[in-house]
Amino acid sequence: MDRPLTVKEAAEFLQITTSQVRVYISKNLLKAQKMGNGTKKGSTGRWRIWKHDLVEFVNRSGNVKEG
Repeated sequence: MDRPLTVKEAAEFLQITTSQVRVYISKNLLKAQKMGNGTKKGSTGRWRIWKHDLVEFVNRSGNVKEG
């Protein structure tokens, strides 16, 4: 089974910034899951994106920079 991607890995895949990935997540345009419970001091958990959700996002919206 594949492991979920980090925001940074998803940004690299899409050739966009990590900030833009977080915007897509916050607007529910890109499906992501919060991993961790944020119980460590200063931690709020981390977003993870499954590759199949990333591919679906690309196919649905065409949000990939050509290059």
